[in-house]
Amino acid sequence: ISLNSIPHRSKLPNISLFFLLLLHQFVIAAYNYLVSSLWNNAFTFSNFKKLSSEAEYMILNGSTVNNLEILQNQTDKKKKGSLFWVLDHTKTSFGQRRLKKWVTQPLLKSSEINSRLDAVSEVLLSESSVFGQIKHLLCKMPDVERGLCSIYHKKCSIQEFYLVVSTLSQLETAITALVPAIRTQVQAPLLQKSLLEIPELLCSTKKYIRMLNEAAAKSGDKTQLFKDLEEFPLIRKRKDEIQEVHSQIQLHLQDIRRILNCPSKDYVTVSGQAFQIEVKNSLLSSVPYDWIKVSSTKAVSRFHTPFIVENYRHLNQLREQLVLDCSAEWLRFLDDFNDHYYTISKAVGHLATVDCIFSLAEVAKQGDYCRPVIKDGRSEIMIKNGKHPVIDVLLGEQEQYVPNDTHLSEDGQRVMIITGPNMGGKSSYIKQVALITVMAQIGSYVPAEEARIGIVIGIFTRMGATDNIFKGQSTFMEELTETADIITKATSNSLVILDELGRGTSTHDGIAIAYATLEYFIRDVGSLTLFVTHYPPVCELERAYLRQVGNYHMAFLVNEDDRSEGEENPEFVTFLYQITREVATKSYGLNVAKLADVPDEILKKAARKSKELERLENMKSFTLNITFIFWIEDSEM
Repeated sequence: ISLNSIPHRSKLPNISLFFLLLLHQFVIAAYNYLVSSLWNNAFTFSNFKKLSSEAEYMILNGSTVNNLEILQNQTDKKKKGSLFWVLDHTKTSFGQRRLKKWVTQPLLKSSEINSRLDAVSEVLLSESSVFGQIKHLLCKMPDVERGLCSIYHKKCSIQEFYLVVSTLSQLETAITALVPAIRTQVQAPLLQKSLLEIPELLCSTKKYIRMLNEAAAKSGDKTQLFKDLEEFPLIRKRKDEIQEVHSQIQLHLQDIRRILNCPSKDYVTVSGQAFQIEVKNSLLSSVPYDWIKVSSTKAVSRFHTPFIVENYRHLNQLREQLVLDCSAEWLRFLDDFNDHYYTISKAVGHLATVDCIFSLAEVAKQGDYCRPVIKDGRSEIMIKNGKHPVIDVLLGEQEQYVPNDTHLSEDGQRVMIITGPNMGGKSSYIKQVALITVMAQIGSYVPAEEARIGIVIGIFTRMGATDNIFKGQSTFMEELTETADIITKATSNSLVILDELGRGTSTHDGIAIAYATLEYFIRDVGSLTLFVTHYPPVCELERAYLRQVGNYHMAFLVNEDDRSEGEENPEFVTFLYQITREVATKSYGLNVAKLADVPDEILKKAARKSKELERLENMKSFTLNITFIFWIEDSEM
C-alpha cells in the first residue's frame, strides 16, 4: 500500500489527508500483526484438514433434502415422518447431531461406507456384553459436546464445567475397564478404533477434576474452588492477607474484653455486619466514647471500635479482591484446560460415532433390513422388494407396504418413465429409490430384500408445484429454473428424479419440454433417471432408446360395473401400488376428484366432458394417421 497511489493528493483537504495517513498506518499495523502473530500460530493446530478438489459427500441440495423429506416432513415441517426420524434411535444429544450430519452428507468412498456397515453388522449380530455396557454409559451422558463448546468460549458456569469434566472422567474410567474386552470381542475397525482411543484422549480430565473442591464446584464458590493453591500463588497470597487481618481482629478481642471487664465477650454478626460488640443498654457507661454505634434494640447496643472499623474495611477490600483474583485464575484455569479441547472433542466425536452406529443397528433390527452391497466404478441401483422407509414405519404391521423392485444401470436400462393414475404411488416409489440410495451411502442397512448400489455422487430432484413470490417467479418458471440447474450439475454418476415436468403450462408446450428434457438426460447426461409423467407421447422415447429406457406404470384395477346405462360417471380405480411394465393410457383424475368428495353433479358433468374430449382427440389422431398414410403412398408413386 503506497500513498503514491492516491490521485492528486495535494488537492485533498488537510483533514482528508490526515485520515488517509491514519488509515495507512492502521493497515500497516494490522498487516504486521497478522504476519507476526496469527500467521505464525495458524498452522500449529493438528485438526486442520488438507484442502482437496475431491468431493467427500454426496450432493444433496436444499430442494432435494426438502423433496425427499430427509430432515422434516412437508406437511407440518416436523421431524416425525422424515428419514431422520426413522433412523434416529440415538441416546445422546451429540450423537443425534452427528446422525443428522450423516443423513445430509452421504459418503462417496466405498471403504468408508463399508467401514460403517461392518460396525452396524457387528452390533446387530454380536452377542458380546460390551455393547450393552457402552450403550448403558451413553444413556447417562449429558450434552458434553455443547458443554465443551461453552467451556472453550469461557461462557460456562463452574457447575457446568464440573458436570462435563467429571462425566468425561468417569467415562474414561469406565471404558478403560472395558479395554481388554474391547480388544478381544470387538472386531469392526471403526468401533474398535473409536472405543480404544477414548481413554487416552480423555486422560487429561482427571487432572482437572483432582484440582477442584467438589462441594465448592457444585455450589459455584470460586473462592474455595481450588484444592491445592501451590499452582495459584495469587489466590494463596490474598487468602494469607485475609487470614492475617482476621487474626488481628481476633487478637483485638482481648483488649475489648479487658475494657468491658467481660472475659467471655465475643463478636456477633447481625444483618451481615460482622465483628459487632454487643453491650446491654444498662452498661453503656463502660463503652469508650470513640466506639462507633452500628445498631441497637431496646435491650442492647452494638459497636465497632476504631480498630475494627479500619481493619474490617480492609478485610472487605481484600475479600473483594480475592473474588476478582479467583475469577482471573478461573479464566486462566479454563485456558489451561482448553489446551486439551481438541483431543477431548475428538473423544466426544468417537462417542457420537458409536451412538450413531448403535442407532443404525437398532433401525436395521426393528425393520428387518438388509445390508446393501456398495460398488465402486459402476453406476447402478438394484433393489429387490424395496420399501419406502418412512411410509413402512408409519403404516406399521397392520397395513403392509407393497414392496417394489428397481434396476437401473449404466450399461443397461438407466431411465424409467413412470405413468399411472393419480394417487397410485408414483411419487412414493421414486422417493423410495432415492431414500434407499441415501441410506446405503450413509452406511445404513436398507428396507429391501436385497440391494446393490453403485456410488451415486449426487441426487437431484424436481418435484412439487410451488411459486416463488419473493423472486417474482411463477410455478412454471420455478419448475424450469430448478430443471435448468439440474441439467448443468447432473453427471452420469447422478440420480435424477423429475416428477411431472411441464405440467405448469399448456399441454403441447408441456409435452415438448418434457420430451426434449428427458431425451437430453438419456442422450447427453447419461444419469440414472426416474421420470414421472402424465404425457403418453413422452413414452415414445422407449422406441428411440430401447436399450436405455423402459416404460412403467403403477398397477391398478378399473371397475365400471357401478355405472348406470347411458350415464357418464367416473371410473372406480383400485390402486395396487405395484410397479409394472408398459404405459398407463389414462390418469383417472376424476377418480381422485371422487375420493376428494367433489359433488356428484360436477363429477357427472366432468365425466361427460372428458368423454367428449377423448373422442375428439381420437378423431384427430385417426385423421393424422390417415393423412400420414396417404402422404407415404403419394411419395412412393
